[in-house]
Amino acid sequence: MKKSILPMLFLAAFNTLLSQSINDLDFLIGTWKVVETIYPGTEKEYQELGSRTCEYYLNGSFIKCESKTVDQRNQQERAYAYLINYHKKEDVFLVTSLAHDFPLHGQHKWFLDKENQQLNAISPKNVIEDRFFRATISYSDKNRLVWNGWASVYLKDKEWKQIFNDVTIRVK
Repeated sequence: MKKSILPMLFLAAFNTLLSQSINDLDFLIGTWKVVETIYPGTEKEYQELGSRTCEYYLNGSFIKCESKTVDQRNQQERAYAYLINYHKKEDVFLVTSLAHDFPLHGQHKWFLDKENQQLNAISPKNVIEDRFFRATISYSDKNRLVWNGWASVYLKDKEWKQIFNDVTIRVK
């Protein structure tokens, strides 16, 4: 009996070491200066400047990131947020995005790639269900996060268009 329990305990301890948690996204925590370029490299390009604060939320089981930016074309403020938690059974970070000026919210899945120091995000459909969405968040520099997002009308489309480049610099 002792022989069969020992390998099971070892396997359970090993799985615990490999499993992820919300704390793996600790690099997001802080106050950030945001420079977001919408439709980069196109005739529709514009920037939003502002700040983002990310903190642990609901007894540390979520991360809440709140952003306020100002559209540099018309000086209108935009407020939006991300609520992030880790879903152990699916081994994925589930993210809900919210915006003050839009009634629908987005649902995203983030996959942590520790080797390349980035998060890979996918969204089955965007909030108005007219295109697919994917993104990367590079955290190789803990004081400078780079978020890039692309959209496509078709999931297997070869032409994904970049829709934003969000560079954040840690303030504190």
